[in-house]
Amino acid sequence: MFVVSLLPGFIGSSTASAQELRPSLRIPTTIASITAAADWASTYHAMTNYHVRETNVLLQPFQKSPGRLVIVGAAIDAASFTAWNKVLGPRHPRVAAAGMWAMAGFRAFLVIHNLRNEQKALRR
Repeated sequence: MFVVSLLPGFIGSSTASAQELRPSLRIPTTIASITAAADWASTYHAMTNYHVRETNVLLQPFQKSPGRLVIVGAAIDAASFTAWNKVLGPRHPRVAAAGMWAMAGFRAFLVIHNLRNEQKALRR
């Protein structure tokens, strides 16, 4: 429930910054933001319902509070997406777009990984 209320703000803030981007970066940034939000939603769900553990070393200190973990992780994502587009986007828009597509693909992989971990937890 907590993540559901957090997701519109995360997607909205990423989409708002995407509106300032060049047209070539708008769609990949939006897709990367949506897949990141899906990853955080699946992470929160897995941690609260299946006692799955976070493996990211930066986020492990927040293991006891899945809500805080998601907030910190989403803030890291928003900052890194913005920095990526601001630093690389103006000079190399194709490379920046390719990076955003790669980020989106990786986050889609993480969503599938979280769902598989939930299935493994059910079998235990």
